[in-house]
Amino acid sequence: MKWRLALLVLALSLCAPALIQSEAVHAPPLSILWRYATGGQIRSRPAVGAEGTIYAVSEDGLLYAWDPGGSLLWKTDLGWLPWDCLALSGDGTIYVGLKNKDLLAVNPSGHLLWRFHLDGLPAGDPAVAADGTVYVGTTAGTLAALSHLGRPQWTITLPGAITRAPAVDGAGTIYLVAADRRLYALTQWGEFKWSLPIPAVPTALAIAAGGTVLVGTVEGSVMAVTPGGDVAWRFPTGARVAGVSAGAGQIVVASSNGQMVGLTDKGTQLWKLVVGKGMEAAPMLSSSVPYALGADGILLPVDPARLGTDSFAVGTFGSIVLSRTGTFYVGGRDWILYAIGVPRPAGAKSTGYGSAGVPARPEGRTRSGNALYDGEDRARPPAAWPQEGHDQGHTGRTDAGPPGGNEALLDAIPDYLYLQSLAGVDNRDMILLLLAKIRDRIDDHSVGKSTWYVVRLLEQFSGEGLLNPVYRNMKVINSFPDVRTEAARLLGLVGSTRSRHALIQVIASEYDPVALSAEIEALGFLASDSDGASSRAVAAALSRAGMSPPDYRIADAVLGALERIGAYEGGAGDPAAVAAVLAISAGDFPQQIKSRASSVLRRDPN
Repeated sequence: MKWRLALLVLALSLCAPALIQSEAVHAPPLSILWRYATGGQIRSRPAVGAEGTIYAVSEDGLLYAWDPGGSLLWKTDLGWLPWDCLALSGDGTIYVGLKNKDLLAVNPSGHLLWRFHLDGLPAGDPAVAADGTVYVGTTAGTLAALSHLGRPQWTITLPGAITRAPAVDGAGTIYLVAADRRLYALTQWGEFKWSLPIPAVPTALAIAAGGTVLVGTVEGSVMAVTPGGDVAWRFPTGARVAGVSAGAGQIVVASSNGQMVGLTDKGTQLWKLVVGKGMEAAPMLSSSVPYALGADGILLPVDPARLGTDSFAVGTFGSIVLSRTGTFYVGGRDWILYAIGVPRPAGAKSTGYGSAGVPARPEGRTRSGNALYDGEDRARPPAAWPQEGHDQGHTGRTDAGPPGGNEALLDAIPDYLYLQSLAGVDNRDMILLLLAKIRDRIDDHSVGKSTWYVVRLLEQFSGEGLLNPVYRNMKVINSFPDVRTEAARLLGLVGSTRSRHALIQVIASEYDPVALSAEIEALGFLASDSDGASSRAVAAALSRAGMSPPDYRIADAVLGALERIGAYEGGAGDPAAVAAVLAISAGDFPQQIKSRASSVLRRDPN
């Protein structure tokens, strides 16, 4: 009889692993690591940069920045009351929405870069694409695509107010929901792909593995929609969906009635918890023990094996974000920013783990590239959508997506086909004609929806004959400095943060002084230089081609580029930039050039 009972228990444990666990993972004890009082309520979620800096906006009208230890780095007057809108770009730029309908861009040093007036209040955090493009929806029903320099790329208007922050998948498809209760899918250049009616008002939007879109509704259901616009499955939750997260092989849904449900990617229920505390946001799945914040300010682990244990009272209700190192940052309605985690004993060495048991990532000034907020350590696969806004910077972007993406849709755009036909002719005059057509589109502001592929064409021709040489009889036949000059100038007008990598490569190989000057100027127009690569490329070009013999065109271009980069980044971020300006000020150049170099040095706050 005993052995039959033992077999029954074993069978049950194999069939219901979510209900019977022999070795449960327990949450480590949490405590308040530090707190900082601002001058007003903190309604929007804090954000965390790749180097660990914490940002939050307060209703005192200030944007605050703290280091991970809680020391205030700076605070900036926004000039108006903030709206619930905060996100970080891959280069460290902070985007903040205001109640006067302005979207501000602030650099990591706290200096205002630009402002853009929207036609309505921002509909949540903007989404930031991998190339730096900012997508912001408004209560007027408009989705605006802005370059990282604040230049409008395109806009579309929907039949009703946009009600949730946009989301972007790994193929570049933009998803958003509007007051007409439809889910919209757009390409990255603003073309409609499809739309799908939603049976009730949408309350949550996330993207799971493979690019499946998850939509929660006010009547209490979750819909899974394929990248093609078909409904894959529905799951009833019984109450308003407060948030949806996806990662670690499951989808977790939090409801306003205090219920959390774990689902497979097919919509099958794995487990269910009734915590008795209404949820107001998506759970956070990027730690070894997932957590959720209740509407009453209770932070509790989402642990099916130990219901109700190891909870932590924050002391206020507000919005929360989980950093890469496992520290929770809560912006309180009591005007205080809280840092919550596992305290390290005095004198203890780092174990390599963060506050919630997450392997710690070394912090440093590394904000460039496409992998800033796309997951945890390389040893851990990135979660598809581990928390509200996807990541600690609220980029609203994930690498999860279907293969192929939107590029096949380009074949249906006549303007793309026309420009590609010109680009396909291996002839200098035809390429110059193509560049003239692109300039016409820039001048009459009709690039709009074509910006994406226009930038790619300009990147290609900015390196014509250098990065893509064509040989005939052992001789390069497509090296056209005038083509590179014009392509670089245009790229400076419409390029993205990704475009600077192409320009840096071209500058390192360029031999023509006129083309080199244009390429340096274009790199300066792109401005963003969080890793110092642009400054070093400009300084190296000056040393290689501009000093001996002295070339005033290159020197002038170098000063202009470094001046713009310094204004964007809040100062010369690389010693090579300072050395280049000093070399010009002491070199054998016209007095006008040397005076400009001295002026650039005086304006550098560093």
